[in-house]
Amino acid sequence: FPRKNYELFAVSINKAINTQEVAVKEKHARNILILSECKGAHTFWAAVNRLPLSSNAVLCWKFCHVFHKLLRDGHPNVIKDSMRNKADLTDMSRMWGHLSEGYGKLCSIYLKLLITKMEFHIKNPRFPGNLQMSNRQLDEAGENDVNNFFQLTVEMFDYLECELNLFLGVFSSLDMSRSVSVTAAGQCRLAPLIQVILDCSHLYDYTVKLLFKLHSCLPADTLQGHRDRFQEQFKKLKSLFYRSSNLQYFKRLIQIPQLPENPPNFLRASALSEHISPVVVIPAESSSPESEHVVETDDLVDMDPPVETKFDDLFGTSAAIDPFNFNSQNGMRKDDKDRLIEQLTREIQALKEELESFRLEVRTSRTAGIFSASCFFFKDFSSSTVRATGCVRR
Repeated sequence: FPRKNYELFAVSINKAINTQEVAVKEKHARNILILSECKGAHTFWAAVNRLPLSSNAVLCWKFCHVFHKLLRDGHPNVIKDSMRNKADLTDMSRMWGHLSEGYGKLCSIYLKLLITKMEFHIKNPRFPGNLQMSNRQLDEAGENDVNNFFQLTVEMFDYLECELNLFLGVFSSLDMSRSVSVTAAGQCRLAPLIQVILDCSHLYDYTVKLLFKLHSCLPADTLQGHRDRFQEQFKKLKSLFYRSSNLQYFKRLIQIPQLPENPPNFLRASALSEHISPVVVIPAESSSPESEHVVETDDLVDMDPPVETKFDDLFGTSAAIDPFNFNSQNGMRKDDKDRLIEQLTREIQALKEELESFRLEVRTSRTAGIFSASCFFFKDFSSSTVRATGCVRR
């Protein structure tokens, strides 16, 4: 992972997750996704853990937005790598939950959603972070066991409930009588709902299909609780999709599907053929909330002065303990270091040669000593043998 990429990552983190009450720009979130492909979530958390997420609610809100996007569209290992931070996220959610309004309350709801999302995908690894699956893959997820499908439907209800809570929380925090969707503050709160809409469309579709499957295997009375819960979530989601589609902010960023007038009738098996999977469309030319031109990562390289400062702020300033620090800490110029390294290398090589010469001399002297001792022993042994032989003859 070259230093250049770490610098780009640091720039993108600072531009995406900050205290400014404006929507996260798509280009910065995309850079984080791209640069996380090599290392999973390790580099992301190395930077994020240095941010004061418990001190500033706007900062935490924008972190949640970026993290949600990373869970959805990032490397498959991101979810697994991030589970080690679950306890910290839970504590942070509890802390922000003490606030009854504003970003603090929204952060608490959002963190609960992200924790639920991680737990669901860890427990059901067949489901990718973006929840895109074919009908065949959905069937395989239940392993042809009605008990698995029953439990999976409950977990999807819980998952969707967290998504709807965030949806409702954001809308409740805005003054909908004003044109809040065209203000920077309003867009900051609305921007994460694009990820929520994408999640909800898939979760709604899968719960419909799973409920039809369950009704084909189990008595209707057994599934009364499932139907009641679905009816409640259907009404909320239908209303939220409709309200979102009328906001100016979303009209140029995302095409939100509308749910049918009435919920599916699960007691009639043929009604499954009438179900139309909701499809969310994000126009390619409108991927950025600010409608800015897309800036690739190469455009960030020229920002050398701020990169140095922000890079140290994110990844630390002690080279001895921080593997991400590439900045000079001892005041030496690069040429001085190179010359010192070359000098030490030559000295080490000379010492190695001297040591090898000494070892050779030792081996030579030992060999000569052994040879002399052998000759002396052989001569003495021969004389003794001659004397002994003469005595025998006499």
